[in-house]
Amino acid sequence: MQLTETDNQAYFDKNKAREKTCAAWLKQQSKTVRKPILLAAIAGISNGLGVIIQSAALAYILQAVMIDKLPWSALMTPLIVLAAVFILRSVCVYWHQTSGFEAGAQVRTALRQQLSDRFLALGPSAVKQRQSGELAAVTLEQVDALENYFSRYVPQQMIVGVLPIIMIIVVMPVNWVVGLIFLVTGPLVPIFMALVGMGAASANRSQFLAMARMSGYFLDRLQGLTTLKLFGQAAQELSRINTMADGFREKTMAVLRIAFLSSAILEFFSAIAVALVAVYVGLGLLGQIHFGPAEHISLSEALFVLLLAPEFFMPLRQLAINYHDRAAALGATDAILTILEQDAVGCADEGGASIANDALRTSAASYGNLLIELNNVSKCYGKRQVLTDIDFKIESGEKIALVGESGAGKTTLLNLLLGFESATAGRVLLNGQPVSRESAAKAIAWVGQNAYIFHGSIKDNIALADPDASEQNIINAAQAAGVTEFSAQLPDGLLTSIGERGYGLSGGQVQRIALARAFLKNADIVLLDEPTANLDAANKALLLDRIDQLFADKTLIIASHDREVMHRMGRRITLQQGRWVL
Repeated sequence: MQLTETDNQAYFDKNKAREKTCAAWLKQQSKTVRKPILLAAIAGISNGLGVIIQSAALAYILQAVMIDKLPWSALMTPLIVLAAVFILRSVCVYWHQTSGFEAGAQVRTALRQQLSDRFLALGPSAVKQRQSGELAAVTLEQVDALENYFSRYVPQQMIVGVLPIIMIIVVMPVNWVVGLIFLVTGPLVPIFMALVGMGAASANRSQFLAMARMSGYFLDRLQGLTTLKLFGQAAQELSRINTMADGFREKTMAVLRIAFLSSAILEFFSAIAVALVAVYVGLGLLGQIHFGPAEHISLSEALFVLLLAPEFFMPLRQLAINYHDRAAALGATDAILTILEQDAVGCADEGGASIANDALRTSAASYGNLLIELNNVSKCYGKRQVLTDIDFKIESGEKIALVGESGAGKTTLLNLLLGFESATAGRVLLNGQPVSRESAAKAIAWVGQNAYIFHGSIKDNIALADPDASEQNIINAAQAAGVTEFSAQLPDGLLTSIGERGYGLSGGQVQRIALARAFLKNADIVLLDEPTANLDAANKALLLDRIDQLFADKTLIIASHDREVMHRMGRRITLQQGRWVL
């Protein structure tokens, strides 16, 4: 069951174990890109070491020019060092950014591959239970939200663990009071960062949920725009979309408020610490303070610690800025894990035999011409029973009409044969073997009620069944299915580009392209789901004639309510309320 946004948010807020799971998963992903992350961290630390050398060189040069009155010729070495440090720091910044980007890019590519593989493993029956816009938002926006976590936050976390300690060690021999100021004020930054950021993950997750729901809602309404216009509901739906957009805006602003609040607090503490250092060394140079090394402080020492003070807090401030990336990643991870952890089975096995049981594997040869066998097959979704004790066999070459009222279970039965779903109980055998998605894909050609046509040429849509098919075989399939009868009148024939979902073609033309696909695949079994739906009598008769010609030597199963389809088939299998009626 999919929870509402409010329930999801309450669960995430109360159940900290889920947040820990997300954090552990992110840490696990970090190990897969350890090398670029480590390179980014090394570059950042090297840049920080360059800052120390740069501050020392500048302090020495100013001391030599203003106090010691040394000639410029005596300063060539420190000037060369200073120029070299500038170049080195530029290289380190570039190295840091490119390595971080590489880490983020690798993670995004790997995660999108994992999600794609998971969608394939779940199959159409599971994927269609979620909004396509929501799945697109997870695959695109929420995967993108992880990039900054790996490219910026994780390397910066490593930098903060090393660089401030090095700076304190360097400053302590020069001025232990300033070193003590760094040691006391430095930890305040991550402490207050954690306090302010406690609600950041929750706020980000709320934002991602709102974005996913808005994306799904908008895409659904866009796809059904014709229906909305016909029923005069377009203006009302536009108002609802505006309401959802306002909700998303409010949640985005809540995230930004947390980000700005954390930045303001951290800037305040770093500014106070830098001011303390400036006041201490300034009064020391003026002889107004006699505590610690201030009484004997030189200009170069004062300038060194003063130049280093803001740089000491820079890695901490940058981590605080990137802490928001961590919160965003935690929010996005929850949605990603929801998909990756989803079970591919629609409902639990309630004591029935598993179709994957190796004990059920029997020799295909013992079945003779038998292609399909269902033995006491039942299917449920939760508490809802869809199919009950279905038991029949289909021989090679048979022509079957699968009939029944809407909701009788015809589509579910086809999904079982295609391997899109698993039976709750019983056995589904194909050529004597338990059916799987892979075996069904090889042995079965399927044409759905609403055949999907992709944006591209007619030829490309037909070749989808066999990308390696020769051009002549594609043309033969197009001719056999009657596609060339209408494509010959188009500007570029079979190379004519058509819109997504067959925009620009009639329903009969779309079905012919789908039949050409099935014919090109040359599978032993052909499943057709309501092929004559929404066709007039003339086009229906033409389509059925084509089906008879194309698949005369195939095992043909047509799910339909149409009496003419039933009349043309040699055998009828009737379902009534999920049961096989003899």
